[in-house]
Amino acid sequence: MDIQKSQAFGRHGITFYISRFSVTSINRHELTTLYFHEARMANWELSRRLRELYDRMLARDLPCAMGVVVSKPLTRQQADLLNEQRSDLAVLVGSIFGGIVSGISKMTSLWAAREGRKFSQSQLRTYHAGDVIVGIEAHVNGGIGPQRTVTSLLIPTQAG
Repeated sequence: MDIQKSQAFGRHGITFYISRFSVTSINRHELTTLYFHEARMANWELSRRLRELYDRMLARDLPCAMGVVVSKPLTRQQADLLNEQRSDLAVLVGSIFGGIVSGISKMTSLWAAREGRKFSQSQLRTYHAGDVIVGIEAHVNGGIGPQRTVTSLLIPTQAG
């Protein structure tokens, strides 16, 4: 398995390490031996997710192009900026919920907005200094047609 590595700089100055490789049924077992230094102690979790994602793609004998993106540990400032975006998104979702039911009554609209905001905040991640963000992508051409899937993982500060 030939692994191509690169580095990219994302929003808020977050540095990402990118690994790209192709997996076939013959070398699927090598997914368990991959080591991503940036993932620290959660490397086993990352390897497990890679295997699950490969199996879900049902690639059979077709090559499955995979990519892993791992961030450097977040700084306090970067975590705060991501959490600020999280809050903005929660307010937006709450506004949408409130707008959907605005024709019923003002009290119902306010309740829907508040509940929508609480729900979205409970579903969104909270970032802390030292956390590591991981993204995994898989793509297969052929078979039942082109397939692409993406999943993510947050490695909390305590994992390293």
